[in-house]
Amino acid sequence: MRNKILGEDAVRALYFDRPGQFYTVVRPGGLSEDLARGVSALELNQGDEMSGRISREDVAAICIESISREDAANATFECYNWDAAKPLGEVGLSNMMKATNDGDGVQKTGSERRGSSWDELFAGLRADAPGEKQQGEGFTL
Repeated sequence: MRNKILGEDAVRALYFDRPGQFYTVVRPGGLSEDLARGVSALELNQGDEMSGRISREDVAAICIESISREDAANATFECYNWDAAKPLGEVGLSNMMKATNDGDGVQKTGSERRGSSWDELFAGLRADAPGEKQQGEGFTL
């Protein structure tokens, strides 16, 4: 896990001093072979506090969309199905394989982003602070 964070930090360091060039770090939750559920089933979050399951197709769509989004420029975010959201400390292999939840009682971080369109989903993402190291804790897939 630590090497993943170090790699992300190295990418950030490369791009902060390059005007007109941007990066986006996408941290998907547990990957599934399910069909894409689409933008309205997704949640973005920042701070490495939440995770959940997400289809590979949805991750690919998020990556493609993030290329042209100003809100995603120089940003790091997690992505997962909103109804599978769990605090990172509760996520493990066994939890990642369980059914989705109804969202009741799930810890909120204040950084959740949902929407019925890509514009709504990406709105309000925070760019990483120049030189800020990411914390990155817990177990993710």
